[in-house]
Amino acid sequence: MNKLTHILVAVDFSTGSRTAYDQAVRIAGVHGAKVHVLHVVDSSAVAALASSREEAFESQARVATEGAGVALSQWMAQSPAPANYQVTIALGTPLHEILEHARLLQADLLVAGIAGAGEMPAGAGSISSKLARKVQTPVLLVRTNHPEPFSKIVACIDFSENSRAVAAHASAIAHMDGAAVDFLHVCQEPWSAMAYPTPFADTSVPSVVTTLDDREVFTQGLHKELHEFVGDAGQGIQSNEVLHEAFSHGNGIAEHAQQSEADLIVVGGKGRTNLRYVLLGSTAERLLTRLPCSILVVKLPVENV
Repeated sequence: MNKLTHILVAVDFSTGSRTAYDQAVRIAGVHGAKVHVLHVVDSSAVAALASSREEAFESQARVATEGAGVALSQWMAQSPAPANYQVTIALGTPLHEILEHARLLQADLLVAGIAGAGEMPAGAGSISSKLARKVQTPVLLVRTNHPEPFSKIVACIDFSENSRAVAAHASAIAHMDGAAVDFLHVCQEPWSAMAYPTPFADTSVPSVVTTLDDREVFTQGLHKELHEFVGDAGQGIQSNEVLHEAFSHGNGIAEHAQQSEADLIVVGGKGRTNLRYVLLGSTAERLLTRLPCSILVVKLPVENV
């Protein structure tokens, strides 16, 4: 994670956004960054309220935004204030306004709670999931009730160019917080992917006959590739290079994160795909549905995608 200058944190007064705000303030303090606090008043809710009261939309919008401003000031006073910050109350569609503010600010990092007002027990909420998909800025989705420094990070490596950014971000956070990092590669033996189903239940038979030597050579090759790929990212921190076998990359990452009691997953927004219009890879998409902890989604600059 390079030096941060502008951090945008989206808040909706939920417990999840409280933790996101506290993390944003903490990270900004380390980097000397400016914190931009954004709360969006949903224009569709204002329109519905104005209609039910038979009032003009503009009048109801003014009341709603003024009230939100007072509420946000009181809400922010319950946590330590950032050294340098700006508060914005916007009226519109929450997702659009957050994305637009991230673009206009050229934010180095967007922070939001994984769960908003709905307080989902697992997985990312609808707004946070869409933010991870649509914004080009690195997105930190914070698990509720975790404002502290991170202690165990899982950096997901698939040997793509985006994974180099993943390794660098994970290493930088580990240096910042004194965290340990597992540089994780989820793999599947190639012959397992070429197994054919049998007529009996869910069993299958491999189409390629392999030996223990084949498996050993395959595993050793992956260990070597992972070690060379991580390179200097593992220097100066407590780190492990881990192979985890699973049929699904998303499930494998979630399984390892749970087993290792990780509190942060760092994953690339795109993996080995060459599709320029894809902003979030299939692994990250699946992972968002079963997040066991906070997640940082890292994306390459558009010109590098």
